Amino acid sequence: MFKKIAIAAPLALLALGSSGAFAAGEAAHSISIVAHVPTNGFYVVPTDPDLVNKDQDMSYQPGTGRMGEVNGFFDVRNNNGSVHASVDSAPKLISGANSIDLQVAINNKALTTTPQEVVGESESDVNFRAPLKISAIGSNFQPGDYTGVVALTFDAVPPVGTP
Repeated sequence: MFKKIAIAAPLALLALGSSGAFAAGEAAHSISIVAHVPTNGFYVVPTDPDLVNKDQDMSYQPGTGRMGEVNGFFDVRNNNGSVHASVDSAPKLISGANSIDLQVAINNKALTTTPQEVVGESESDVNFRAPLKISAIGSNFQPGDYTGVVALTFDAVPPVGTP
């Protein structure tokens, strides 16, 4: 009986000691995850999330003599009416005292601060892919480093005659 205990005790110590060695080489990580699931009735989401999550470059292109453009797409749906859009303020790029006015178009319709229909009732009843285009107005641009924000608002508008 003593031999069994004498052999079992060192084996138990060896097992405990080796688990301590493995713990010293362990690594743990946490990954934060977020998700948004839009309602099935109304949504406007960019097809490429980088369109709204990263800076978009509109730098002057010497080869063409024009400013770059921002182009992308939004998936649009409103199964109870049309979708209207507007810009929250006059879109422009600013560098000190200089500015460059921008034109913003959704589904080939130039936006202003007044909401207007950009996707009709029948089109928006299913997933509709609406193109976005942001371009500079004019052709004579002052040198500088420009920044700006284009803030868009999309509205679900019920069908005409709906109370």
